[in-house]
Amino acid sequence: MEYRGIDVSKYQGNIDYNKVKGDGVQFVIIRIGYGMYENQIDPKFEENYKKAKACNLPVGIYLYSYALNNKDALKEAEVTLKWLKNRNLNLPVYFDIEDKSQTTLSKETLTSMCETFCERIEKAGYWAGIYANKYWFTTHLDYEKLQEKYTVWVAQYNSQNTYKGKYDMWQYTSKGQVDGIANNVDMNILYRNIFHNLNGKEEILDNVLPNLKNYKGTSIVDALNSVGYNSSFDSRKKLYKQVGYNDKYRGTASQNLNLLKKLGATSNKVEYYKASYKGLSLVDGLKSIGVDSSFSSRTKLAQANGIQN
Repeated sequence: MEYRGIDVSKYQGNIDYNKVKGDGVQFVIIRIGYGMYENQIDPKFEENYKKAKACNLPVGIYLYSYALNNKDALKEAEVTLKWLKNRNLNLPVYFDIEDKSQTTLSKETLTSMCETFCERIEKAGYWAGIYANKYWFTTHLDYEKLQEKYTVWVAQYNSQNTYKGKYDMWQYTSKGQVDGIANNVDMNILYRNIFHNLNGKEEILDNVLPNLKNYKGTSIVDALNSVGYNSSFDSRKKLYKQVGYNDKYRGTASQNLNLLKKLGATSNKVEYYKASYKGLSLVDGLKSIGVDSSFSSRTKLAQANGIQN
């Protein structure tokens, strides 16, 4: 299962979370602040948390670190907990380590800082994770050690993630466009159901369906890929059952079109301009408006418009 999400801070401005959720976003990671001082809380954190929760969007947070040693990392964890005020989270508290000021520190020091922060967060009852880009994980951190203890969120702005370590979430672009957010936003894919409450009970979110309202075509695979959703046959088979169909899913054109419709695609019919053709030959009629008139094309056209036999 894959989940599509965003991470936000003050730089996204005022966010309409109803529109965000309507655009198929399934979770949000909110920046709580940066550094170790109380005045470094993100000015939009309170608003973002309340609005996301009001829309029943699963929420996690991240702290941008400027720590240079374990003492600093512990202070950052303490101020994070102070800002949180025992609020309920569905996703982990992430330690965002990537600042230029930290690049001169040793791998051992940086890894120990991550452990110090995460140990304090988990002692308070939250689940902790590490965020960094691929270069940081492979160059500055002992990722093999960290990935055995904490959930990993890796950033690599690429068409595919080439990071070789273990990870649960991939940030694949910083230039995403989401309804309800005026500016660019970071986009993420979560590959594991790690939605938790404070008591550690896993929330079952497998019934969260992809929203395809902005898709205009006729391909269920392309539609699912367009929102970062797993488009494999097994995934489509599961979706087919989830939306209420009881017949066996075989991946036929008619089944896929029905699935598109159920998932909100606004137009899944093959439509053409009206022609001035007056005859009785479908082949000639299609040719008159420049449309492929082959048998396979006519078959797809028939199925797309509800002709099953």
